[in-house]
Amino acid sequence: MSTEMDPIVGNWYQHIDQGLDFEVVAIDEQTTSVEIQYLDGTLDEISLEDWYELNLDPAEPPEDWTGPLDHVEADDTDFTEPDVEDDEWEEPGAGPARRRSHRDGLADDPPPEGLGGDWDE
Repeated sequence: MSTEMDPIVGNWYQHIDQGLDFEVVAIDEQTTSVEIQYLDGTLDEISLEDWYELNLDPAEPPEDWTGPLDHVEADDTDFTEPDVEDDEWEEPGAGPARRRSHRDGLADDPPPEGLGGDWDE
């Protein structure tokens, strides 16, 4: 049995004959191919012609979407914004004024002698 469903990037499908779920990750119209990724991260490419010969059903995205990703900790999947109030943010470089010493140098200072190189501006 073949499918009449068009491949849609981001949609999940189940290959009924193999019992494998996969997501369509890209469609290359120039080569008329469909790029798919299985839950374990394996990538595959099939021709659009072969796509319509597959026995497919729509599938729900898996609950554990981290399958194809390497080394994802459980804490990494639950992003929360930091509890910082707007008035606690500082502009970059804003901080207490620092006293300059003779070692800091100035942008207008001449280059040190004897170091070589091209110091022309």
